[in-house]
Amino acid sequence: MKEIVTAITAVFFFILKSVLASTGDRSQMFYSCLQDCLAQNCSGSSQDSQSSLILRALQWTCSDECKYFCMWPTVNWFVEAEIGVQQFYGKWPFVRIWGIQEPAATLFSILNLVGHVVMIKRFRKEVRPSAPFYRMTHYFCFICCHAWLWSTIFHIRDVRFTEIMDYLGAFSMVLFSVYHFLSRVLAFESRSFQYSLFFGIAIGFYFVYHSYTTFFVKMDYGYNMLINIAFGAVNILGWSIWCFKFYKRRPYVKQCAAFVALVAFTTLFEVLDFPPLFWVLDAHALWHLSTAPLAILWYKFLIDDCHHMEGQKLDLEKLA
Repeated sequence: MKEIVTAITAVFFFILKSVLASTGDRSQMFYSCLQDCLAQNCSGSSQDSQSSLILRALQWTCSDECKYFCMWPTVNWFVEAEIGVQQFYGKWPFVRIWGIQEPAATLFSILNLVGHVVMIKRFRKEVRPSAPFYRMTHYFCFICCHAWLWSTIFHIRDVRFTEIMDYLGAFSMVLFSVYHFLSRVLAFESRSFQYSLFFGIAIGFYFVYHSYTTFFVKMDYGYNMLINIAFGAVNILGWSIWCFKFYKRRPYVKQCAAFVALVAFTTLFEVLDFPPLFWVLDAHALWHLSTAPLAILWYKFLIDDCHHMEGQKLDLEKLA
């Protein structure tokens, strides 16, 4: 569920930044500096050979270098004029470290990925392979790790391909979380396997179709925001109702309820967006930092829930 809100708010704010003009890159000072830099440094055949190996490996072109170095005098001018720090191309100005475009967000994305890896190992130690949802949890972990990997790559270097992969990775977590919720609600019901299979195929086909249109037709930010909010709202509302229904009879369900509440709280970092502290730490990076420990709480809930379902399974087998 952390991933649901992560995807929703990430897409929402990305859309706003894409739709609204960025004052920084549209300023006359930046434009003049950029044109001069391009004319002086990016007209020869060896324009990119002057860059370091790591910058070339991360596909920082001569044009990108000019944009980066013209950004800082423009930022200083805005600050001295008491206008305040402005965004450039939909992003706050960040100090680049070893070619990494957003160092803090990159590090914290890695922390989220590590959190899933550590907790799935704990899950494997405490839950038997025969337990219900054992494989489901592994699928969940794989999809989350894949998404956080692309989040890391995207924050290292923002280009069209990494942007799309970051978005689709986040959306895959949203959709799988919906599937996880539906499967959990239907567990031990008659024909639960058939319903789970139907929802899985339907959601899977929709994700493939959406991925195709995003890559090869159009990256529609408005539509992407809408579907993320829709699927995320369904999932959050569903888990909230489920927690309210079972928290008295199953004390461990309070972990799920606490998780939902904390996820809602962490989204404030995106709402309270602000320029990066020390040109490294912005609200988005802090948001990723705040979500990293939530994986521990969620996997603890999954471990306890698997134990509970294992008991239910044994009781049903006795009755049979």
